[in-house]
Amino acid sequence: MPFQLPNEVYFIARRLENMLRAQNNRRNTNDNNAFKVAQKPANGPLKPVNAQNKKESLISKPAQPSAETAQLTTKRVNLQDNEMKCLEMAEDIYKYLTRHEKKFVLDENFMNGGEPTSKMRRILVDWLIQVHLRFHLLPETLHLTVFILDQMLAKKNVSKADLQLLGISAMFVASKFEEVFLPDIYDYEFITENTFNKKQILAMEQTILNTLQFDLSCPSSLVFSRCISRVLSEDEEITVDQQAFFYTYNISKLIGELALLESVMTSVPRSHIAIAAMIIALEAHPVEGIEPKRAEATIIEQLGAARAEISETVQLLAQVAARNFKQAKLVAIKNKYQSSKLGQVSNLLTDDIIEKIEQLGE
Repeated sequence: MPFQLPNEVYFIARRLENMLRAQNNRRNTNDNNAFKVAQKPANGPLKPVNAQNKKESLISKPAQPSAETAQLTTKRVNLQDNEMKCLEMAEDIYKYLTRHEKKFVLDENFMNGGEPTSKMRRILVDWLIQVHLRFHLLPETLHLTVFILDQMLAKKNVSKADLQLLGISAMFVASKFEEVFLPDIYDYEFITENTFNKKQILAMEQTILNTLQFDLSCPSSLVFSRCISRVLSEDEEITVDQQAFFYTYNISKLIGELALLESVMTSVPRSHIAIAAMIIALEAHPVEGIEPKRAEATIIEQLGAARAEISETVQLLAQVAARNFKQAKLVAIKNKYQSSKLGQVSNLLTDDIIEKIEQLGE
């Protein structure tokens, strides 16, 4: 015997069905009318399509904005751009950063006397740059990794056997701080060819954070390089060759990363490294519209540095950059900047240019 609904339930179901059918009919009628009605003309009520002139286009062309409207739109875009760049607060922000970075400046001899030597550190940093490229991490992650490494070497005795563990754990911590999508801990284990396991990396992570008291807020030279780039490339008083400046900016970043290889550069504030790197880059690859001496005065004033200190940093950084760029074995940075994404600026630093940079260090 087939199943039968009670009478009350049956009538309710039928009512709901009729209501849904009526609602669908109204919707279909409205959709059909929408196709038959054109846009409202400038004067008069809506007219069916058939009643309009056949020569009249169904899709009206948008009116051209007036000069006042275009100017207002440009001002609005510029205002939004300025808000995104925090231009009103930029001076105070960089004053704070230049004051805050001095807290993390180390003694230039902090590597002397210990088992991990400066040469071992240089080899480790070169390997970390290769790992950084392999994992496609952000530039900030690399700078923070080297910062953590140096702070740990200065504050804690690290054995030669644990030096690589410290380096890979520093990158693990830096990735958590900077990255949105970070590599899994097993990737770090794999990249060391299983020399260190997950338990050891996590234990070293805990040691790092406790030793540094969770303070990883040191600004890198990359932060100041971006500030300098904005000041020089967006000067409204002069016209700058943006294509040439792209290469110059990447050369300054290359020089800034060459500074990571030398432990002696930890005694120099990061803002000074950024300024010196841009001064050297402008000498190595001049930009039309930017006069080097005027640019030097501008960026020194922008970051509130002393000219004498910058002169000393230029000499030191020029020596470090030329020496490390000519290294036959430590070539991670040189290979990195042969990428088209970074303008292949390694190829621009010919022997003549390197010799010119060496002269700045004399």
